[in-house]
Amino acid sequence: MNLLEENQKLKEQLEYEREKRKEIEVKYYELLNELKKTQALLRQFLNENTPSSKLPFKYPSQEKSEKEQKQRGKPIGSNGASKEAPENIDKKIEAKLDDRCPNCKKIIRKKDINKRIRYVYDAIIKAIVMEVEEEFYPCECGEFCIGKHPEIPQRGMIGYNLQTLFTELKFNFSGSYANISKFFVNITDGKINFTPKAINDCIVNISEKLEPSYFEIEDKIKEEEFAYSDETSWPVNGMLWYLWLFVTKNFIFITIQNSRARKVLIEIFGEDYRGGIISDCYRVYDNFAKWYQKCWVHLMRKAEFEAEKNPKKNIVKLVEQLRSLYNEMKDFLKENPATDLRKEKKKEFEIKLNEIINYKYWCKEAQSIVDNWLIKYRNHWLTAIEFEGIDLNNNLCERKIRGSIGWRKMLGGHRTGEGAKQYAIIQTHRQTWKHQGKYSYNELLNVLRN
Repeated sequence: MNLLEENQKLKEQLEYEREKRKEIEVKYYELLNELKKTQALLRQFLNENTPSSKLPFKYPSQEKSEKEQKQRGKPIGSNGASKEAPENIDKKIEAKLDDRCPNCKKIIRKKDINKRIRYVYDAIIKAIVMEVEEEFYPCECGEFCIGKHPEIPQRGMIGYNLQTLFTELKFNFSGSYANISKFFVNITDGKINFTPKAINDCIVNISEKLEPSYFEIEDKIKEEEFAYSDETSWPVNGMLWYLWLFVTKNFIFITIQNSRARKVLIEIFGEDYRGGIISDCYRVYDNFAKWYQKCWVHLMRKAEFEAEKNPKKNIVKLVEQLRSLYNEMKDFLKENPATDLRKEKKKEFEIKLNEIINYKYWCKEAQSIVDNWLIKYRNHWLTAIEFEGIDLNNNLCERKIRGSIGWRKMLGGHRTGEGAKQYAIIQTHRQTWKHQGKYSYNELLNVLRN
């Protein structure tokens, strides 16, 4: 084959590849259109309050599409190390070479051997059985006096460390009492063997010990400047109850009630609460707090929901305008602006918000959002611009409540109101400790010992 023939053959092959590419592109766009139609149909069976995590698909936002996707894996040039050298070393081990290379079997020359240091983290759960020689004395007053020791509980066979481990497995990993029992039997060769009921009784005792400080946290959140608030359904004995979660600067408080009404807020904060509430537009919060910041994420979720159901030009335009204003405000707050600048900027954002509200040619779907969301809560969309320390959305509260939602999915709620109360007490403490930058295991252990 001469050069001309070979060149002609390559041209023909290139043309063939181009045609195949066109066919693939046509097929791709056909499938994409079908996907969009399917998405629109699925949207009809959902609502605007459906969290994004529960959606069967996600619409990529303009914000995400314009940014480069974060690369996965280790950074280029990384040596694989992910931790700094530990301050304390519990054990030193020397890893010796064999006499020969495992690959080629050549003898390893000792003069060429080098050494390196790496760190391995490990943990051992070991059964510890303590024999306690206990002094006791029947006093003439009728009191039966028993000796005490800081390392052991006054009564019972379950030590403080084991009690704390039971609690962590139950509340951090949604473990059933039966599985927790099996876990310890397995890893201790049967030395730790407590029934599910014994473990349940242990959890009950812990909740009783934490109950006084639980009510102290409830009193303290009333004194905080603001609270993020959210609620979710919570089955109790087959009935529909609700878990309420409040996040303040210093605390997280959980209560499980058989109501989603305003009376729950009054019970917790009182009728004369002078702080602020960051929440969605659920109406029970209306006219309760001194000030509000309504959640922009919920607002845009509602607008996007309507736009995907009825992709009219004006509703799509509303989504774009809301997203643009929201992103602009977020970028402004990232700079941690001074108070004077905040006040000036709030006026600018008010003008832009009013322009959206006063636009005269909204379609009925867009106008409904404007009337029932933007106008109804007109004074509650820009609070975060003026006051430091709060967000434009309620994402913080939604993140904190996510663990409880996962727990509910795994275990299905509670059989009794008393069980729900115990969950609220223990999780309030665990979440608060984490919120304060503490480790729940150590904090609970200290509570039990004192």
